[in-house]
Amino acid sequence: MKNPKIILIGGAAGTSKTTNGKIICNKFDISHRMGSGFIREVAKSFITMKENPYLYNYSYSPHDNSSPFDNLYKQSEVIKDSIELCIERAFAEGTSLLIEGVNIIPGLIDTKNVSLNVIFTVDDFDQHLQMVQGKTHFKRKISKEQFKKIREIQDYFKVKAQLNDWEIINLSAPANIVKIIKELI
Repeated sequence: MKNPKIILIGGAAGTSKTTNGKIICNKFDISHRMGSGFIREVAKSFITMKENPYLYNYSYSPHDNSSPFDNLYKQSEVIKDSIELCIERAFAEGTSLLIEGVNIIPGLIDTKNVSLNVIFTVDDFDQHLQMVQGKTHFKRKISKEQFKKIREIQDYFKVKAQLNDWEIINLSAPANIVKIIKELI
């Protein structure tokens, strides 16, 4: 029996996780696509701001003196079980799934039933700035200070990916994401 394709895509804000996730789903006929930001929104229906204030802000806008990555990690720990249950269900049912988002952190999520774990980066500063202000989140406004935090988060993602044997895909230049993913699966 063949295992279903289950793909996790993580990375800092503005690294084209959503845009390329959609392309990957279409090309590889993946049945379900989820964004970790939406899983975070569902979690807010049963976790109050008082219980976990980290859940209620962007990854790059800590509500306290936490480092940007510590803020993101605390935000992501809360939805870890939900993400893992989605993976388990897809695997058990034999259905394909792609979960993308900033909360997909190497080493945090159990990946035993996952076909491919990747982190998207945009190493080129100017290109990343342009992408973070792109069309998929056109209402989101990013200050210079917030973008600096996004870049810090990206640096941590690279370290976590290397420590946990996740693929790192730098999308600074135009890339054939379908070809890259096909080679990795």
